[in-house]
Amino acid sequence: MSKSNYKKNATILIGNSLEYYDAMLYGMFAASLAPLFFPNDDPTISFIAAIGTYGIMFLARPLGGAVFGHFGDRLGRKNTFSLTLLLLALPTMGIALLPTYAVIGLWAPFLLMFFRFMQGFCLGGETSGAMTYMIENAGHDEKDKYSSWIVSSCYIGVLVSTLLGAFFTLSFMPEWGWRITFGIGSLIALVGYVVRRKLGESKAFTKTQQAGKILNVPLKTLIKKEKMRLLQSACVACGIVPPYFIVFVYLPGLLVKDHGWSASTMMTLNSFLIVFALVLLNIGGVVAQKYGREKVMSLAVLVGGICAYPLFYFISEFPSVEMIIVTQFVLVGSGMFYAAPTSAFLVELFPANRRYSGIAIGYALGHAIFGGLISFIMTALAQAFGMSAAPAVFIIVGSIAGYWAVTRGKQVEEAPAGRAPQSG
Repeated sequence: MSKSNYKKNATILIGNSLEYYDAMLYGMFAASLAPLFFPNDDPTISFIAAIGTYGIMFLARPLGGAVFGHFGDRLGRKNTFSLTLLLLALPTMGIALLPTYAVIGLWAPFLLMFFRFMQGFCLGGETSGAMTYMIENAGHDEKDKYSSWIVSSCYIGVLVSTLLGAFFTLSFMPEWGWRITFGIGSLIALVGYVVRRKLGESKAFTKTQQAGKILNVPLKTLIKKEKMRLLQSACVACGIVPPYFIVFVYLPGLLVKDHGWSASTMMTLNSFLIVFALVLLNIGGVVAQKYGREKVMSLAVLVGGICAYPLFYFISEFPSVEMIIVTQFVLVGSGMFYAAPTSAFLVELFPANRRYSGIAIGYALGHAIFGGLISFIMTALAQAFGMSAAPAVFIIVGSIAGYWAVTRGKQVEEAPAGRAPQSG
C-alpha cells in the first residue's frame, strides 16, 4: 500500500478513535462528574445518575445512524462521515465548558445529558461511515486487514483516554483537569474534519451513482427487503459488547472493590490489556484474510461463550487477582479474533445503495441494546442467576447472537470491476 493510502486511512481512523476516547473518558470521570452535575445526599444515587448519562450515548446511536446513513447512501460517504466529525466537536467542547450544578442549577445535568445524546447521535454515523468507506476502497486481499485497523483505532482511543485519564486524576492536577481531556477530544474532531474534506469518494458509491441505483429513501428499502440482515448486523455487535464491558469495566471494578487495587494500578493493567488487544487484532485480520472471516469469527465467539462460565465459576469459588487477570486475557483473546474482521463482514452484508444505512442502524441497535441498557441487563441477570454468574450469562447470550449472525451467511457478492453491486 502506498504512503498516500496510509495517510488517507489514518485520517479516516481519527474519528473512529475519538468515539471510544469520548466514551471511555466519561466512564472514567463518572465518579468525579457525579457530585458536580448530579448532587445528592446519597453519593451512590449521584453516581448512578452519572452512569445513566453514559448509556444515553448508546441509545442515541440508532437515531443518528438512521439520519447519517440516509445521507451517506444518498449524497456520498465522504461528505457524510466528514460532517459527523464536525458536529461531534460541538457537544464535546460543550461538555468541556459546561458550568456545574452549583452555577446554573438544573440546567447543568440537562445540558450534560443533551451533549451526551448529541455525541451518540453523531457517532451513529461515524463508525459505520469509517467501516463503509475504508472497506469499499480496499482491495480484495486487504479487506480483513483494513477491518482490523478500524477496530484497532477504537482501542487506540481507549488507550489514549486511559492514559490521559490517569494523568489528569493525579493528586497534583487541578479538580477541573477532566475538562481539558474533553477539550482535546473536540480539537481532534476539528482536525479530523479538515483532513477528511480532502478525501475522494469511495469506489462503490461512485459506481452505484454512475449506474443510477441511488435510492430515494434507503431506510424504506432496508425495512422492506433487509430485515434479517439488519438483525444480523445488530447481533454482530452483541457479540462484541459483552466481552469489552466485562474485561475493561466490570473486572477492573472487582480488582478495585474486592482486592484493594488503586485506580492508577487498574488503569495500568487496562493499558497492558489494550496493547495485547491491538496485537491480536492485527493478527486476527491476517488470519481472517487467509482462512476466511466467517470461520475465524464463529470459532472465536464460540470459544468466548464456552469459556465464560468456567472462568467466572473459578472467580466466584476461588477469588484471586490472578484468576481475574487470566479471565481478562482469555476474553481479550477470543474477543479480538471475533472483532478483527467485523467491519469487512458488515460491509459485505448489504448492497452498496443501502449499505451505510444498514450498518449504521443495525450495528448501532446492537450497541444500544447491549451497551445503552447494560446496567439494566446486568441487574436483571444478577437477580435471575446471581451476581457471580451474571457476567458469564451476559457473555454467553452475546456469543450466541454473534455466532448466529456470522454463520447465517448470505453476504452480498462483490460486483465485478466496473459494475455496481446489485440492489438485492
